[in-house]
Amino acid sequence: MRIKTFVLCIILVFGCIDRNLDSNEVLISKDTAISNAVEIASPGVVGIYRSQELVGRTRWGGYRNLKPISSNGSGFIISEDGYILTNAHNIKDNVSSKVFTTDINITVVVPGGQTYNASIAGIDMISDIALLKINGNDFDYCNLGNSDLVKVGEWAIALGNPRNLISNAQYQPIASAGIISAINADFNVDSQSGKLLDNMIQTDASLNPGNSGGPLIDSNGKVIGINTFMKADSQNLGFAIPINFAKKIANELKLKGVIDRRVSFGLSATQYIYGENRDQLGLFIDRVDYSDSARNEELYRGDIIIAVEGYRIESLEEIKAVLIKLDLRAGDNINMTVIRENDFENVSLTLGKI
Repeated sequence: MRIKTFVLCIILVFGCIDRNLDSNEVLISKDTAISNAVEIASPGVVGIYRSQELVGRTRWGGYRNLKPISSNGSGFIISEDGYILTNAHNIKDNVSSKVFTTDINITVVVPGGQTYNASIAGIDMISDIALLKINGNDFDYCNLGNSDLVKVGEWAIALGNPRNLISNAQYQPIASAGIISAINADFNVDSQSGKLLDNMIQTDASLNPGNSGGPLIDSNGKVIGINTFMKADSQNLGFAIPINFAKKIANELKLKGVIDRRVSFGLSATQYIYGENRDQLGLFIDRVDYSDSARNEELYRGDIIIAVEGYRIESLEEIKAVLIKLDLRAGDNINMTVIRENDFENVSLTLGKI
């Protein structure tokens, strides 16, 4: 009888040890690179709620109240003093000139459910980036990575507030995982909105309405992009603004509140047909103002501008599009290709201030 009792005790002890081992194995298996990354970045991810009143002008010269604008999106805190990055389209719409708007009211919900009123520190519709500010100190924030080091095939996790789920999921960011599908995806400047959609990071991590403005993070929990849009006619094709570009815009917004892309070339030019068959278009320089803030000493009247930074151009509007595409401002140098006395010349110009 004593022997049977002893054997039973041994079985029970080893059974408990096995169960403890199984439990530890389960815990270890749940602790993955993705779960660790989500745990690192989530405290800095926020839900953004915008509301705004609209007033329209009637055909009789009066005014009437229109349906208020309300929307939700995502963002992420980038400093302990409460600066937040998000998409500009979460904050501001391109409304008709016949519509008057009241002040934009923005509420930010942090993980855990606490809410803050946010102010707009700066907004840039072309890059689709906005910088918000909430009052306070010691906020949890997301660490920013280096988007120049992103590789196709590496893990990518999208965090945010899709379908307003932050408020319905115990006030925690919603995560979806995938890989980096492509880098440097170019869509040029959108003809309708004027937004710059170049050098985007493509991911197959699921994005839904409301994810805009949230962070795309790597397996180390660092932000590599701002989730911005998805291809509506495709599955799992999402695109993010590289964080290195976003940091540059955010720093300028913090200092100035706006992105000033106004530049001077110090010249006047008109479209001109050239070529042996008279079938090419360029810009004929009518006048060069050497006293302008632009440094344009390498250009002369009679030069025909045919390319800027390697891009063929046929109009001043195309030059401006190239400057937006490359995010060039006053003080930056640009390389031009001109035809001078039937020869091709490469010249440089420093953009001036207006």
